[in-house]
Amino acid sequence: MKWKLLIALLIVVLMTAGCAEKSKESGSSTSAQASGIEDMQEISSPEAGVLIDSVVFSRTGALLTLKDEVEISEIRISSGDNQVTSLDVEKTEDEAFVSFDWTPETRYMFEVITGSGTSGTLEAYAPEKPALKEEYNIELEDVTPGTIEKTTSNIKGVTKFSPDSKYLAIGTHGGSLRLIELATGEKIWEKQLVEGITDARISDIEFSEDATRLIVGEESPDAFIYCFDLNGTEIWKFGAGETLGSDLDHMPSIRKIKLDSNGNIYFATNRACGYIGEKYKYLGKVYSFDPEGNLRWEFPESELMDSGVSWIDTTPDGEYAAFGTTCFSKADKWKDGTVHVLNGNTGEEHWSYQIPALEPFFDYSAIWYSTQITPDGEQIITMTSDGRAFLFNNSRIIETGVPEITWQQNISTPIVVSGVPIYGSANYAYIVNDTLIFSIGSTFSRDSKNDAPIEHPNGNTLFAYDYEGNLLWKWRVDGYAGECARNDRYLVVPLAQNLITEDRSVHGIYVFDVSKSGGASSKLDQIYRTEGATISADISPDSRYISALEIPSRLEDGTVLGEYKVHILT
Repeated sequence: MKWKLLIALLIVVLMTAGCAEKSKESGSSTSAQASGIEDMQEISSPEAGVLIDSVVFSRTGALLTLKDEVEISEIRISSGDNQVTSLDVEKTEDEAFVSFDWTPETRYMFEVITGSGTSGTLEAYAPEKPALKEEYNIELEDVTPGTIEKTTSNIKGVTKFSPDSKYLAIGTHGGSLRLIELATGEKIWEKQLVEGITDARISDIEFSEDATRLIVGEESPDAFIYCFDLNGTEIWKFGAGETLGSDLDHMPSIRKIKLDSNGNIYFATNRACGYIGEKYKYLGKVYSFDPEGNLRWEFPESELMDSGVSWIDTTPDGEYAAFGTTCFSKADKWKDGTVHVLNGNTGEEHWSYQIPALEPFFDYSAIWYSTQITPDGEQIITMTSDGRAFLFNNSRIIETGVPEITWQQNISTPIVVSGVPIYGSANYAYIVNDTLIFSIGSTFSRDSKNDAPIEHPNGNTLFAYDYEGNLLWKWRVDGYAGECARNDRYLVVPLAQNLITEDRSVHGIYVFDVSKSGGASSKLDQIYRTEGATISADISPDSRYISALEIPSRLEDGTVLGEYKVHILT
């Protein structure tokens, strides 16, 4: 009986172990599937032809990695009972990209058909949100890293995609300009515009609407703005340095170039002159040129403003141009913190409005990079650096002649913490369709003897409003947000260092799909982290490519974090 009992117990143990092992295998499979969706590319085994190795879903379609170099005639995509779709293919040696609007968490069958008639299929599950993949990166010149404790000491640079999404222009801290072919990453040409001058740099880049010309501005003793064709041939240039004056410690700069649909060019010029007596002095002027480099108008016509101008915006038809003035003290004539709206064709001023200083914390008002006008010219938004956002009704002002503020939002205005007044520096404002987005930067103290003890509650945060002033969503980006890139659907936010938390892991980019319903978490599509701070970004008009410019910074112990390079992401 004992032997029979032992045999029975042994059988039960073996059966239990088998069931447990089967359960474990089943659990692993479920876990792998969940992980696949989370990783945005759960892929089944390739079938006939063994042509497709993997599929990655991006913002605008799917990238297929191929097992062999084959000639592809077409790629067909089907989903469930949906009709098979035949798509044109963009192909490199071992990859093929197909553009299509995919539905999240949906199973798709990809079929690759070669020129010889053979085919291979692969089944893939679309993720909840698209993947972000680095195609390649472009190393830039050697630079001397700035200290990570100050965003103002960051290495600079700018990237810009062409309107046809075929090229990327890169302007560097050392004054180099290069044109890259996106599909291959190959350099078409490179020019050294500024040489031998410390901190002279490329300050802004814009393409003409037909993608045949490149307008480039620099910060240098000459402060040239150039017009090149796509072969790199200089068509014309203009130097603002002669008017603004210059020395090596206080160089003039071309700031924020804009073009209208007729190819006319608008740009701001700015020079920080440093302290003259007890005042920190700025000089500024704005210009418009025609496509051939002929001066259309300058504002003011016969003098310089005693305030700085860091930004200008225009309507696509060129009917209006708008900008704001900035200073670190009260300006004597051309008042600090003033919104100016001009006739874009003549440079004649329609109206201006000075935003009062936010006393007792500030005795001046500063508008940095934020004055924007809607494409129809009816609304204008701006921000003052003290944390206030404003909306003006331009059409009503034109009718009445009296500037009126439609609404004002005190987003990151000063609060007192442990006796120290702190504020979130209001930097950029953007218009994306019907959404007004305001970007708050680092936290600063208004007490010259004490640093900010904590981060302002609304520091390093994006705020989105509608035209009625209702808060639609907000998102804490955790690092300093530089100038964002945007098109009709996406907002790309480059993130540099957080001066208060000193969290080095926040560097990179955030990609928001503003067209999606819901709050910020629903709109946040992608995150890409870089080791060093990311100080600028752009997104191609077709939404396929994103550029992220990473910089090196020097830490307190002398080590360097990050590299000076451009990441090309899809």
